[in-house]
Amino acid sequence: MNDDAGATNSPGRPARRGPYAKGVERRRQIIDQVLAVYDELGFESTSLRAIADSIGVTHPVLVHHFGTREQLFLEVLREHDLRFDADIEEGSLAELVRRSAQHSARVPGLTALLGSMTAHALETGNQRSHAYFVQRYARLRRQVGAFLQAARAAGTVRDDVPLDTAACLLLAAADGLSTQWLLDRDVDMEAALLLLDRLLAPPAPATAT
Repeated sequence: MNDDAGATNSPGRPARRGPYAKGVERRRQIIDQVLAVYDELGFESTSLRAIADSIGVTHPVLVHHFGTREQLFLEVLREHDLRFDADIEEGSLAELVRRSAQHSARVPGLTALLGSMTAHALETGNQRSHAYFVQRYARLRRQVGAFLQAARAAGTVRDDVPLDTAACLLLAAADGLSTQWLLDRDVDMEAALLLLDRLLAPPAPATAT
């Protein structure tokens, strides 16, 4: 069996990873480095060649792993979505709101890339980005809707609000507040989102007079 493809080696020697595992890890390393380049150069100037020069790989390596700049950016967004999803599998609606705001503030390059790629997806001819964002928002609406449903079952979301509409509202607020925060770091995203959380709460019981 070829050593590169095999999972086992001679007794007493550590197993060697095959080329597929190495390729996956290299791909992950590239994704992790892209945002720093994007932060420095911005959307228009962050070409595949500029990324390759900045992170110490060749342009053909990036083309091999990702094909195009658009696909590379989409993979960066997809990877960070997976990491965020893993971080918020459980918790209250308020905790989801808090973590979302903190995540945006902690990774501003990601927030800026997300805004740029959303705009890119709206341009004619960018079917791959358009399909990605259609699917992304459908998934986010389901996720936020599930949090709202759990919150309603726990008695912390009012009964007279359509949950699918509330999910859309929360996502729109998060997107808009992230944009405002990128333009003006004094904008308090967390406070604004938590206000929405309070507005969705059941009204306080009337006090006896």
